Amino acid sequence: MNGKLNLTTVKLQNFATFRNQTIDFSTNFNTIVGETGSGKSLILDALQMSFGARADKKLVRRDAEFATIEVVFSCHSEKAQAYFDDIGYPFEDDIVIKRVIYNSGKSKSFLNYQSCPVSILSLVARKFVDLVGQFENQKLLSEEYQLKLLDNYAGLDKTFKKYEEEFNKLTNFESQLIDLQERKSRSLERKDFLEFQLIELNKLDPSETDEKELREKKDSILEFEERKKVYSSLSHIISESEGSLLNKISQAQREVSQLTNTDALYDRFENIKSELEDISFEVSKSLDSDELDSDITEVVDRLDIYQKLKRKYNTDTSGLIATKQKYQDEFNNIEVIDSEITKLILNISKASDSCHRIALELHNERLKQASILSKNLTALIHDLNMEGAVIDLRISKNEHLNAKGISHLSFFAQTNPGEGYHPIKNIASGGELSRILLALRQVLSQSGSISVFLFDEIDTGVGGETALSIGKALAKVSESSQVIAITHLPQIAYCSDHMILVNKSPIVADDNTRTESKVRHVSKEEMEPVIKEMQVL
Repeated sequence: MNGKLNLTTVKLQNFATFRNQTIDFSTNFNTIVGETGSGKSLILDALQMSFGARADKKLVRRDAEFATIEVVFSCHSEKAQAYFDDIGYPFEDDIVIKRVIYNSGKSKSFLNYQSCPVSILSLVARKFVDLVGQFENQKLLSEEYQLKLLDNYAGLDKTFKKYEEEFNKLTNFESQLIDLQERKSRSLERKDFLEFQLIELNKLDPSETDEKELREKKDSILEFEERKKVYSSLSHIISESEGSLLNKISQAQREVSQLTNTDALYDRFENIKSELEDISFEVSKSLDSDELDSDITEVVDRLDIYQKLKRKYNTDTSGLIATKQKYQDEFNNIEVIDSEITKLILNISKASDSCHRIALELHNERLKQASILSKNLTALIHDLNMEGAVIDLRISKNEHLNAKGISHLSFFAQTNPGEGYHPIKNIASGGELSRILLALRQVLSQSGSISVFLFDEIDTGVGGETALSIGKALAKVSESSQVIAITHLPQIAYCSDHMILVNKSPIVADDNTRTESKVRHVSKEEMEPVIKEMQVL
């Protein structure tokens, strides 16, 4: 069993009728036997809970606060070590799973003494342990599991992994394409919005320097307007009103001209008049200047736009600049969606071609190996007392790719010669179905994909020679994988290497009577009397 994982020990404390019990297992074929109600199935319940099944507070022993289940596996496997590295938990030669179940209904889970979610326990169990019961048999009846078994049998694991990688790549590309197409659809409205906003923002082309210069220019214009008012008033006083200074001077000159010997005075008035006319000309020149008049409207309008947009976007000028850039980037991204879609369509085409090529390779090999496996399984069920029965694995080709390729597997069996083939899930006899599924597990053990097989109800509906053939088949499975089977049939117990006998009895302590289950490990040499007692029962 080198390189394999083996269940070595189960410790139960305050679990149902088990008060404090350690159960050891051999590396090959173990049977758990005992009278009905002795506690055999409780061991399986404990294992199921340690492997992630729902905790049942009713299984906490009466008057106890909690129950503890501890399961120990020995393991010297690089495959197991790599798996533990992947899930991020420490790996030792012994793998210890612990589950604490409280009478409140809560529970705690531990993997190698490190607290973990219960889902991790389930992952570990599914990787290495096959729990065989009525529910678990449904898994083997699924096409997905049967295809996986066929691939394992045919040595196609690496090819399938390669396909899986390509298929995941394809579905990822397709998902990205859907997202991009949805983005494109949503972007049409968004694009119109961005375009409108960018027209407004680009027209202004905001910058802090521009706004500063506009404000300075506005201040200069306002100052000039104030000067114009003064010049206008001066012009009115000097020359434009009826009572202007020039009119008054002219009137004074007329008055003086009527007198004699007033030339000097008249000339002085003329000089004043000339000076006033010169001043009037300068004032008029300033009033007629359009040096700043032509820019005032544009300046005020642009400053108004700054204020309007700052209010609109509830920000300052630097925020307007950032908004413009943000909208421009978003608009540009929308523009490149089409090129991204084109690129994705090309990637999808390449990935699809690769998937179809590998899927066809898988399909052709599956087709060939299905025939070989059918003959192998047929031989195995003949050894299980189903002479004349035939297994037929039928492979057909799907039109479209799926996660498993293009192969469709149908599992048919003819259990009665000449009565036709039927899907194994429709086989009426539970005993026949159990034997077919046992044959499948024999194949699983040969492939090395499962380390530990736990069988419950394997002997339902069978007896005699059939039971003995099942026992021999389980012994065969145990040559490559560990087998633990709960049974009430002596024929199956006879084939085991190690027997665990479960007894239940009343225990009196402090005038109180309690029921307690205990186990006794029965060696190969000690089995005979126990088996004889089972035959009597």
